[in-house]
Amino acid sequence: MRVLILGARAPACLEWARAFAEAGWAVTVADSLGQPLSRYSRAAERFVRLPEPRHNPDAWIDALAQVIHQQRIDLLLPTCEEVFYLAHGLERLRPLCQVFTSDFALLHRLHHKGDFAAMTQGWAVAAPPTHVLHDLGALQARAGEHDALVFKPAYSRFASQALVRPSPALLAKVRPSTAAPWVAQRFVAGQEYCSFSVLVAGQLRAHASYRPRYRVGRGSGIYFDSCAPAPVRAFVEQFGTATGYTGQVGFDFIEDAQGRFHVLECNPRATSGVHLFDDQRRQLVAALSDEGAGVLQASLQPRMIALAMWLLAAPQRALQAGFWRDYRAAGDVIVQGGDRGPLFAQVLSLTEIIARAATRRCGLLAASTADIEWNGQPLQGPHP
Repeated sequence: MRVLILGARAPACLEWARAFAEAGWAVTVADSLGQPLSRYSRAAERFVRLPEPRHNPDAWIDALAQVIHQQRIDLLLPTCEEVFYLAHGLERLRPLCQVFTSDFALLHRLHHKGDFAAMTQGWAVAAPPTHVLHDLGALQARAGEHDALVFKPAYSRFASQALVRPSPALLAKVRPSTAAPWVAQRFVAGQEYCSFSVLVAGQLRAHASYRPRYRVGRGSGIYFDSCAPAPVRAFVEQFGTATGYTGQVGFDFIEDAQGRFHVLECNPRATSGVHLFDDQRRQLVAALSDEGAGVLQASLQPRMIALAMWLLAAPQRALQAGFWRDYRAAGDVIVQGGDRGPLFAQVLSLTEIIARAATRRCGLLAASTADIEWNGQPLQGPHP
């Protein structure tokens, strides 16, 4: 069996590549970056450089179809936001191989933070009150509540633009529009949780929950403290029943001071929780197809991106005993079992992203997804 895994820049792709290789599959990884992390893993037999999906979605689908045909791919698995472009091309790709994603309309509804919040109303775990802002007037109508709200683009990721209880001066810089809406969501203080799940036709097949104990700023976690809160799993099961979802999905939650859980947003793609299955990789691959085998539960041992912990967390926390205790307790998700290629690939990939940030005049986080992210724009024809 042959699998094509997209988003080779992501540690999640590396995890899946190792899982499929261990399960006996032939693994091809692909990306529009030239030096992505998974390219240098011994789990990947081949690497394919693809065009940028955001620049020309149809050309990207054509390139994928060619790879599927040439390499006789059986399964196509996305890991990052290229999933939206993939869903856009399902009609073209599904006759060629199995494509592990839901349809575009559902993915769009989940990706839009206002639409997703509306979907959950009335559920046992629901989103805090959320208002979609399509123009400056709608923003100004909420400005008086600025110290009780979180403002963020309806299409965004990594909390990179989120404004948590912002000052009026900071809020005045926001310019929502029909093409680029924002949302205002009631702020809830408490303990953060994240989840990662695999579902097939709405049936939960694999599930992980974790606390992002250490982060890059306010965004991406680099330390994944595994846990198993019952309300999180119950929410994912209700989500599957309500939507019939197929694919990987992650959610962000807050547990408030009264012990009530609130879901904040949805990531209809792989998230870092996939690393919590690195001790049962064959079972994770089987979860994509096996029926009636029960729900695969994640390991309770924490995982981390060790290099990021050294570079981003240690400088601020090196004198804290708790930091080193956490560090010793966790396993690295990048270097495992003698597969050291990805360790050095992190430097190559970062260098490429730095170059992109310079040429595109944006920050590193924006440059890391600029070619694959989807922010609600039309998907027909080339884009700048």
